[in-house]
Amino acid sequence: MKAILVGVYFKNVNNDLDYSLHELKKLATPLGYEVVYSVRQNKEKPDPNTYIGKGKVEELKGLLIDYEADTVIFDDPLSPSQNRNLELLLGCKVIDRSFLILEIFLRRAKTNEAKLEIKLARDKYLLSRISLNYLNDDREGGGSAFNNKGSGETKRELDRRHLLDEINRLENELKEIRKRKINQIERRKKNEVPVVSLVGYTNAGKSSTLNSLLEYTNTNNPKKVYEKDELFATLDTFSREISYNNLKFIVTDTVGFVSKLPTTLINSFYHTLEEVKESDLLIYVIDISSPYALIEFEITNQVIREIGADKIPFILLFTKIDKGNPKTNLPLEALKYISQTQKTKSIYNEYVCTFINNKNKDGVQNLLEGIYKKLSLGFIHLALNVPYSDGKTINIIEEKTNVITKTYLNDYIYYEVFTNEKLYPSLAKYEMDSIVS
Repeated sequence: MKAILVGVYFKNVNNDLDYSLHELKKLATPLGYEVVYSVRQNKEKPDPNTYIGKGKVEELKGLLIDYEADTVIFDDPLSPSQNRNLELLLGCKVIDRSFLILEIFLRRAKTNEAKLEIKLARDKYLLSRISLNYLNDDREGGGSAFNNKGSGETKRELDRRHLLDEINRLENELKEIRKRKINQIERRKKNEVPVVSLVGYTNAGKSSTLNSLLEYTNTNNPKKVYEKDELFATLDTFSREISYNNLKFIVTDTVGFVSKLPTTLINSFYHTLEEVKESDLLIYVIDISSPYALIEFEITNQVIREIGADKIPFILLFTKIDKGNPKTNLPLEALKYISQTQKTKSIYNEYVCTFINNKNKDGVQNLLEGIYKKLSLGFIHLALNVPYSDGKTINIIEEKTNVITKTYLNDYIYYEVFTNEKLYPSLAKYEMDSIVS
């Protein structure tokens, strides 16, 4: 399938058209489209009938013939009527960015929750277009408009009713899944295990980073997550427990961000990121080799602000340093940007900005040290002598603290632990003056 891309630059709208079309091509290619040409246009505002106007439509007709293309892909969302009008005028398939993203999500979703989210978004997308699909259908039957309906209209109503029923079913299923997820988050918070979330643009290297952390720490059950050098390689949220320097924490690999996300996916996208808001630390994963790295970081940061996670401590992690020609000033630019938008007072140091090569694992040690330092800020180091008779306190220590040392004595268990400050009052009565060496 040969495709022509169409991008429009609107005055008074802050968008980088070159970047947007570059990303659109990367979205189209995995779906089997061969991009043969890109059309650019400057406009004051979209044409209500065709988005681009009569002149550009005529130009596209010629380009379709010249390049033997059979599909036109618009960088912006088209209204149902614009989509229909363009297909009639151009005599070819016309799709938009929203359709591409939905198609990719449908193909890449693995977990039940992700599949339900994407099906729901797709059905809502189709519902807005269903009436136009039958606009020109020949109607059979006749009689009064009040008591007889043609087959085209009847089919439209049946399809519409079917979609509404399906949307209702999917929404109910997702409500149950989200209830279970909220319960999981609450249990995790009670167990006082810190959560670290990897956030960033799609294909920035989040999954590779999680796998590197698992390999480097020799985790007992290092079940790796799927990773591939492509947009939206994973659409699901994966969590793995890691231990470093006797500090246990959970690392969560989240879905990647992208610009101009379809409206029908925005709600589901944010629901998927529900866990991010409960994190103790965010790691912004940034592809330092990307020519659009700062734009991609800005999009990520915008989403983080919108979901209310911008007050969480963070580390800026720059990946793909092995690809060469990195933007050497990017770390300072990104730090300056996040400091301005989130009003933070972070200092440029190895624990705020760090670098990683997931191919040879260079930088993994520094990243772990940074995570450890950040998470340890909220922890205290205690030495405790707990009598065997106090089973309740022993259970709290075993389940909710990071145990460094445990020694069984005649009447007591000697513990050395890292613990959250919230637990200190329940442990203070057994605290020793010094750590036993």
